Amino acid sequence: MMQRIIDRVNQLDPWIGVTIAIITIYAAIIGMLQVHASNLNTQYRAETQRYAIEAMRIRSAGETQSAFDTGTIERMRDLIIQQRDLASQNGEADVAQKMELLHTSLNLASPILQPPYDKLGDNAISHYEVDTYLSDAVRAEQFRAAYAPMDEGWDSKANTYIVHLTLIALVLALLGLGAVMRNIPRAMVLTMAMVITIVTTGWVLQTYLEPVPTLNVAAIDAYTKAYDLAYEGDYTNALVGYAEAIKQKPDYADAYFEQAWLLYEHDKYPEALESLVNARKYGYDQPSIDNLEGYIMMLQGHFGEAETATNGWLAREPHSIPALGQQIAVQLARDDTKDAAVDLASLDTQMRDQVTKIRAKGDEPDDQLWVMMNDMTDVIEDVILAGQNNPDSSFPAVKISPETIALAQDAIHQLRSTAITLEYNIKPSTAQATDIEIGTTDANNAFTANNTFRADDVAQNPLVLHMNAQHIATNAHVLVRFYLDGNEDTSLRYVGVWSGATDGATNMAIPIDIGPTYAIPAGNYEAELYIDGVIQGDLIPFTVTE
Repeated sequence: MMQRIIDRVNQLDPWIGVTIAIITIYAAIIGMLQVHASNLNTQYRAETQRYAIEAMRIRSAGETQSAFDTGTIERMRDLIIQQRDLASQNGEADVAQKMELLHTSLNLASPILQPPYDKLGDNAISHYEVDTYLSDAVRAEQFRAAYAPMDEGWDSKANTYIVHLTLIALVLALLGLGAVMRNIPRAMVLTMAMVITIVTTGWVLQTYLEPVPTLNVAAIDAYTKAYDLAYEGDYTNALVGYAEAIKQKPDYADAYFEQAWLLYEHDKYPEALESLVNARKYGYDQPSIDNLEGYIMMLQGHFGEAETATNGWLAREPHSIPALGQQIAVQLARDDTKDAAVDLASLDTQMRDQVTKIRAKGDEPDDQLWVMMNDMTDVIEDVILAGQNNPDSSFPAVKISPETIALAQDAIHQLRSTAITLEYNIKPSTAQATDIEIGTTDANNAFTANNTFRADDVAQNPLVLHMNAQHIATNAHVLVRFYLDGNEDTSLRYVGVWSGATDGATNMAIPIDIGPTYAIPAGNYEAELYIDGVIQGDLIPFTVTE
């Protein structure tokens, strides 16, 4: 039986020749598929790079132009109006007229001061930025994001076809050996050639049929329009736009993520989390998804799930300041003072290290870093309010111990003090101010406590802080921050040097100078005093009326 099989194998010479010819044609077909995939890979890689460069160019040029038109021009206009009004008040009619002419000329020169933007009020800047560059930049970025997986998909196919060709070359080599061999060796090499051919053919078919992402222009257009609307503040129509983008492209990860942000802004937390699940499912893989998911979980009172999401954020960005801040807030809400204290020390160190590294290069941190450092304390403050069952908290009421609340309050003081000492690059001291009150003084510097002021009075007379000074050095760094309805108004921030008594009862005047044509907005305020970068006491509430 075996000898009969071997005899038949030895008679396969003509079939081996035919097989070699067929396999050669097969290799040519795979080669054509490889060339096709390689060409598409090259084309889409070029498109990816082109749109990346285009998006960067549009943003860079647009942000520069927009900053000049919406920032520099508006400041120039405000200064001209201020000088015009001052000239009118001083009876200098000719100067006032020249300022008015300059104001008119500036209006004609700047697009932001012309129709339709001059009628849009607070929304003028966002509309102008969308029209000037943002819409084009976002569209280019979405095209780049769409072409990138197409590039990767065809690159993968092209490289896989090369492997197929290598295997087919091995088959041809085995067939060639089989042509000169006899008996069992011939049977072995021909069997190997057949097995490799079958496996390779299946692999070729799988590679050929494997789907590659395609370009969906309609979805990109819908996404871009929705992004524009959201940026301009039209959130309702933006949600409709994102839904349309998802309808056009059900796996549109970016659209799901942006949709989640708008749903979160509308307090639709379960729907926002569902959109985040879809965004993650379809490949959105940025730390911001863990950030948003964790915070929404906190808003729903699911602090265990919030900690899981925040841990995911920290796994991606272990040195992230806002991630560490959110982690501390979650731990405090879970009454976990031990871990919160450890992470608080880590966060303080991380803040100092990041600023030190930036300054070691001869640079200065951008303003966003200081904003970030201060924003994270707001989340911790919200936890305190939730622990006190205060309806002003964004979070549901939580049961936490008085020790946890005390630790949270200390954390806020520590983190805000660290941020200020870093921002102003000052060394903290042991100086203290206690028993702080707000009010006014008379001509004899006699203090009268008061927590309600008229806007006109504040513009003309400084507020006064009365306190008990303890070891405050002459020329110590002094800073006062003002919060309006819980948010700092940085335009009112007062920075100066200590000029009062080093010890004992003393007064400190805080002039608020925002220009003669402006009045401080009415509302509920809080003042926060820092000496040598260290917070002194608690927030000092006061009210400003019209």
